[in-house]
Amino acid sequence: MKRIVVTVAADGTVSAETLGIKGSKCLDYIAVLEDLLAAQTVNSEYTSDYTAATNTVSVRQEQHDGLQPGE
Repeated sequence: MKRIVVTVAADGTVSAETLGIKGSKCLDYIAVLEDLLAAQTVNSEYTSDYTAATNTVSVRQEQHDGLQPGE
């Protein structure tokens, strides 16, 4: 599940963390959060989700000797 957790401290400092957003896609949310919160990012750190591999599947179909796959 993709989530963004926003925390407002007693001193008014705002922090946000993305959860379940793999790879660099989490970086897309920085500008959105800055706009929504009327704030500017002062410090940014990567979470373990940033370096987590996203699952991709590559399918390759080859044709040999004039035969179609499955013949």
